[in-house]
Amino acid sequence: MIAAVLVAVGVAGCAEDSDQSAPDGAVPNLGWLVRSFGTCAATEQQVRDQAQRLVATGLRDAGYRTVLVDCRGAGQARYRAPADQRFLAGLGIRLSFLGDTTSVVAADMPRVEALRTAVTRHVMEARPLIPSADLATVPAANIATLANREALELLRDPRAAPGAPVHDDREVYSRAIGERGLLVSLTNGSGADRSMSVGVRELGLAGDDLVPARDIWTGRRITAQDGELTIPVRSGDSALLRIG
Repeated sequence: MIAAVLVAVGVAGCAEDSDQSAPDGAVPNLGWLVRSFGTCAATEQQVRDQAQRLVATGLRDAGYRTVLVDCRGAGQARYRAPADQRFLAGLGIRLSFLGDTTSVVAADMPRVEALRTAVTRHVMEARPLIPSADLATVPAANIATLANREALELLRDPRAAPGAPVHDDREVYSRAIGERGLLVSLTNGSGADRSMSVGVRELGLAGDDLVPARDIWTGRRITAQDGELTIPVRSGDSALLRIG
């Protein structure tokens, strides 16, 4: 069963800077992990290549301004050569090292619906987002999903309060954002497309048929009917509704 929420296709845009001051070993709000097979296995050229591709794809301007390498201890020294540091600085990108892999998402998933669901989960759980793949192989639709401006803004919401299942339904989550905002995710973990609903009163809202919502992945706007917000969701996909 897929727990409610992970990412979605969106329109790339320029977002606020992510937290680029995280010390080595700490996970920034947004970053790109150089894919490697083993600790300290990434090459210096791979680091440079991925940094250049972050610029070329627009992901740097969307907020991914940290390149991470899975490496600990003395092995980190090989990546700190002054020439490499100057190269990254010239691109507006910093280098850091990963100490926690729980926020890593495969960026090259063959179905963008699965990536949307993964990103949605990170939004709803208020966790950092660290995609990883060879950027040369990542489909354009996946890059657009990872660059979705509104999703990245939500990931940086200063309240940073994780959501929770609505009435223990692992396919439906809600999360408070900002001062008065509300997010709701609906994840279709079945093998077929279907319409999914959540009751307005289950969300603690009033005005049964007056509550508006918008799916940040598709831009689709809906209004509650008969006390429920209902939206079609493809198999393995997630809707991420912003209420109000």
